[in-house]
Amino acid sequence: MKLGYVTYLCYGNIAVFLQPKEHIHSIAFENILMKTACDLSYRKSAFHINMMLGREGGGRVRPSTLEEHVERTGQAIHQAIDQQAAKILSEAPGFSDQGLPVDPSVISPEIKFSCSSDAAEKEPREKVFADVIQTYNADKQPADQIKDPKLINDTELSPDNCVYISIDDVGVDQQKNTRKDGGSKDGKVVENTVIHVEAKEGVHTITAIGMKNAFRLLMAFLLVNHLLENRHLYFFSDGARNIRSNIELFFKPICTYVHMLDWYHLEKRITELLSMALKGPKAERHTLRHELDQKLWAGNIDEAKAYLNGLDPKYIKNRQKLEEALEYLEGRRTYIACYALRKELGYRNSSNPAEKENDLIVAGRQKHNGMSWSRDGSGSLALITAEYRNGGMDCWIRDKVIPFTMPSIEKQAS
Repeated sequence: MKLGYVTYLCYGNIAVFLQPKEHIHSIAFENILMKTACDLSYRKSAFHINMMLGREGGGRVRPSTLEEHVERTGQAIHQAIDQQAAKILSEAPGFSDQGLPVDPSVISPEIKFSCSSDAAEKEPREKVFADVIQTYNADKQPADQIKDPKLINDTELSPDNCVYISIDDVGVDQQKNTRKDGGSKDGKVVENTVIHVEAKEGVHTITAIGMKNAFRLLMAFLLVNHLLENRHLYFFSDGARNIRSNIELFFKPICTYVHMLDWYHLEKRITELLSMALKGPKAERHTLRHELDQKLWAGNIDEAKAYLNGLDPKYIKNRQKLEEALEYLEGRRTYIACYALRKELGYRNSSNPAEKENDLIVAGRQKHNGMSWSRDGSGSLALITAEYRNGGMDCWIRDKVIPFTMPSIEKQAS
């Protein structure tokens, strides 16, 4: 029906408004518009669409029109997901509308962590992993061996009863409301949080502007897909403080979990600090780093700190940076895993799935020289791209419904 100059369509509970000079088009064409805009700049997307349609002059699809259409589509998808999350949380006893556990005493017992019924789960993990640990330790010095009982017990027996949650965030340049003289940057960014969830059922990617918004959606997703019921939760991150605090805020009251510092970021940070702390021939400094890494790889923090404290003074260039490295290890002690054992068992040591999703969903499209984004524009484009990764865009374009379920790994990869 016509409302002035605006065409109004209704898909279930979702209202779509077509602006002047916009037209109703096919499902296939809508898919082309959305997918092209996710992969290319709006200018290039409009160019390819117009070339495909053979449009010239006044009949061309304009980049600004395409951008506005994508932004409205993303906002509509956000509204649909937000409504689903609100309904899930309202029906879950003990949770607030923000996804926070406010009354653990009334939360369903199935949600609270309980061990698997497998017989092996009841045995000390040192016995279960004995052969693997013995083989690894055979040619290692005592300080480099797998031996920390807590880290061994934190290692899962099987991925089948685990949920792996990788978290990463990225900032893109934010558009200014008013342009200053000379157009100098004001340093503001739009923060996109990306959460990758993997279980035996499949994988799913969640994205939102703001860490707490993303965690709210994560909690709703885990609840509706029964992924908090008799599961082990494993979180992977780069160790950022806001990620650590939100994991504790949302999950510590209701379940036991393991939060691991990604090995790459651990090694990277220690390398940065020691490059400023140590001196001497390159080959000797390389040997020092290798010997330290052997201890960190096994999760032996006390041995790693003792090694750094016992370095010959002739290698020390900046004592303050060495102290920072020691403080970093102590401050991250709770999040450092036995990476060696996990590697031997074929388990993950990295938050790479979330970082890869971040590259595909946000950074690869939005972090280029000269680009700046509004909150709605950045969030909408990231959300649409994530739904293509999740396999939900076909349902949205056809039925204006977003599946809030776990697609198979094969389906997402395609």
